[in-house]
Amino acid sequence: MNPTFITLVFAWIPYALLSWCYAQIMDGDFWKVLGVLIAARLFFSVIETIGSIFSWRLYGKKKVVQLNLNILQFNNFPKRELEHDDFSNYLARIETSDDYSVQLKAVAKNWEQSLTFFEHTGILIGMRMHAAADEALNIYSPKKIA
Repeated sequence: MNPTFITLVFAWIPYALLSWCYAQIMDGDFWKVLGVLIAARLFFSVIETIGSIFSWRLYGKKKVVQLNLNILQFNNFPKRELEHDDFSNYLARIETSDDYSVQLKAVAKNWEQSLTFFEHTGILIGMRMHAAADEALNIYSPKKIA
C-alpha cells in the first residue's frame, strides 16, 4: 500500500470523526463542518508555509550554506574541475574518480545520500538543500576559476 495514501487516510479520519460528532451534538450539517475544518487547515498550512519561507530566507539558508562550506573545507574537497558542474555532478565526479581517497569518496557518497533523503522528505526542502549546497560549492570553488 502507498505510504502517502495511508497518511492521507489517517489525516482524514480525525476530521471526519470530529465533523460527525459535532453534527450529531449540534444538529449541524456534517459536510459544512468538514468544509470548515478543511478550510481552517488550509489557512494554517498557508501561514506555516509563508513562515517557513521567511525563516529560510532570513536565517536558514545562511546557516546551511555555512555548514556545507565547513564540510567542504574540513574534508579538503578538491576544487571544481568543470565550470558547469552543479553540486550533484561535483559529488558524482568525486565518487567515480580514482584520483581521490576512499574516505573522501565515502563523505561524498554520504552527502549525496543526505541530499536524496531531503528530496524524498519534500520537494521544497530538497530544493532548499540543493540550492544551499550549490551556493557553498560556488563559494568554495567559484565557477570562473574552474
